[in-house]
Amino acid sequence: MKKGVFFSIYIFFLSSFSFAQSSTEQFETEVNNSTSFTDNGVVFNINSIVGTFDILTEYPGTGWSGTAADNVYIDNTDHVSNSASFSIKTTSNLFRVSSFWVYCASADANNQNVSGSLTITGKSGGVNQFTTTKSSGFVTSISTTNGYTLIDLTNLNGNDYSSFVIDELELTLGGQYQYLALDAFTWAKDATMLPVTFGSISASINNANNVSVEWTTEQETNNAYFEIEASDDGKTFTPVAKVLSKADNGNSDVPVLYSWESSSAFTLSLVPLIGFILVAFSLARSKKSLLTARLSIIAAIVFLAACTKSGYQVTDNRKYYIRIAQVDKDGTKAYSKTVVVHRK
Repeated sequence: MKKGVFFSIYIFFLSSFSFAQSSTEQFETEVNNSTSFTDNGVVFNINSIVGTFDILTEYPGTGWSGTAADNVYIDNTDHVSNSASFSIKTTSNLFRVSSFWVYCASADANNQNVSGSLTITGKSGGVNQFTTTKSSGFVTSISTTNGYTLIDLTNLNGNDYSSFVIDELELTLGGQYQYLALDAFTWAKDATMLPVTFGSISASINNANNVSVEWTTEQETNNAYFEIEASDDGKTFTPVAKVLSKADNGNSDVPVLYSWESSSAFTLSLVPLIGFILVAFSLARSKKSLLTARLSIIAAIVFLAACTKSGYQVTDNRKYYIRIAQVDKDGTKAYSKTVVVHRK
């Protein structure tokens, strides 16, 4: 009898502990057009593969919290397409997914009564851990759960995919589906940590158009260096600087503060040019297309000289986006959340 009582208490404790690790992201506190979100202390990046996916806040009452209509979710409103696809990827923790809700439709997001499919793939380190396709049973009217369909990974196509430990969840539409929205993303942290846990990150532009970036890491394991990436649309990022790890041999279990500031010659308007030069040098190092690489470098230098001579600088108040890519010693990358900066 005592063994039975103890076993019951143990199971109750284990269930309670597992439940405590679970979290549902409803996106209600996220920023419109953001390509990352933070839930339960973990940063996730929204990576567009086919089409353009980001956070949408502009159509109140068109999401689904799991129990009622809500306002914010991930979708591809601005760029619907055949085989639309995106992924949700962590920057620090591995995780498991138990369920989420999706709204699938044709290019006209109001038309759900078409034939289509949704392929779900879980990855870890770029390697597929599972893949499965749902091809029927989708909600076809907003009169039911606001048009959203529950994707229950604990029992999908007769299998339990919720136990797979992953760092990326990829969704791909098929058939006549071209529009995809995702809400009420329920997941759980796994005990295994990725090489770096990011803490805070901030960025600013001063009156001289210099960009300053500060960030912290909570822990580092086999970390090699960081790349600072910039973008003028929040979707296409270009590396603009490299910062080596301060941790002892790339390992630290205490917070580490990093900072970087661009030189006076750097302006965000030249980000595409910097990417152009980096690609050219990459071609040259690989000894492929050597003539093309040399011509690219020459053209870039000429253009840079012309821009410098004419005083080519940021003079508007547009938003710019900064994120930190952490590069492991084996070349694996993880990303911080994205922050927005603009001239004041």
